[in-house]
Amino acid sequence: MQYAASAVGVRCEDGHEFCELAPLWHVALLTKAREVEAGWRMINSLETRGGEPESQVMTATSHVIRGELLFAMGCVDEGLAEVEAGLRVAERCGARSLLPTGYVVMALGALRRADMRSCLHYVDKLTGEALLGYFGQAAGAWVTAQAAEARGGVDRAAGLIAGIVANPAVLRQLLVSEPAAASWLVRSCGKLGAHDLAKTAAAAASAASAAQPRFAVVRASALHAAGLLEDDSGKLLEAANLYPDLWCGASAREDLAGLLSARRSERNNAIRILESALGGYTAVGATRDASRVVNKLREFGVRRGAIRAVERDGQLPHGLTNTEFAVAELVSQGHTNNEVGRQLFISRHTVAFHLKKVYQKMSVASRVELAATWKAMQWSVGRKTVEG
Repeated sequence: MQYAASAVGVRCEDGHEFCELAPLWHVALLTKAREVEAGWRMINSLETRGGEPESQVMTATSHVIRGELLFAMGCVDEGLAEVEAGLRVAERCGARSLLPTGYVVMALGALRRADMRSCLHYVDKLTGEALLGYFGQAAGAWVTAQAAEARGGVDRAAGLIAGIVANPAVLRQLLVSEPAAASWLVRSCGKLGAHDLAKTAAAAASAASAAQPRFAVVRASALHAAGLLEDDSGKLLEAANLYPDLWCGASAREDLAGLLSARRSERNNAIRILESALGGYTAVGATRDASRVVNKLREFGVRRGAIRAVERDGQLPHGLTNTEFAVAELVSQGHTNNEVGRQLFISRHTVAFHLKKVYQKMSVASRVELAATWKAMQWSVGRKTVEG
């Protein structure tokens, strides 16, 4: 951060592209540290300068970094649109160093919306960059592990999780750049029964916090991880209140409610905190996470309206409801009822109920017919969009 700020303060008379990019990379670091107000002021000041037309690399970098900042601020739709625009330019002009950053944001955004088709599309792109030697980011491994867990359970992500935690350099890079990573790693290691790995992840988060005391987001991340590891409600509450990131704050509250729900005397408290978490997830468009919390509230006898699994424009085809659309989308990709239920946080019996409705509305009699009809429908929609 200090070097980046110093680089921005040095005036380049020759207009080197690396010098022109320095303020944008400073914004990227501010975003990682969740100092979003400072990042927003800087990126807006850059846009008011004017001057010579930008190079394609400059244009792509500006879009991707502005989009990542907006995403961190909770402006999800705007952020993803910016990143997508930047990726189109970056892929066209060969600015490969930008691609992992953009793919991570797009995959994470899709995952939080339960749009697994888009998520896996960007995970595949990340894998392609890794094979070409351009992976370069611990965050890429982390979001790939999350996608694997969402698709097939935490066991499917076990190898990636172990690889991340066992590599000190990768783990440290991840923990200081992705505030949600420490808690996810501890939670996932707990599900795997890998308690030594959970302790390693929590200890690394604590060490990062001690080394960088000025960053509230790093401290919140360490408290969140420690709270999960130690079943410490005080640390989880402190993390929730300290996080400058809305999604992370909601995640800490969800974990806190899970801890309190085991105590009968804390039932009302757990419900109140879950509702707060639901509000946080909803505010940043995290429909997958919101759906999970809605189901947890239902277990307490508190009913909330259904959460849309994936936001879409216009009317859904064949009169499908949002849940039916999400079920049809996932079944057409070859997922079993168990896998669909895991991704949408509903039971396999509920999946079967919705699938029956899909068959009736679409006049199909099997998963094979649904997949063929769905593929034809998607192709038709895509062709109309291009022709339009």
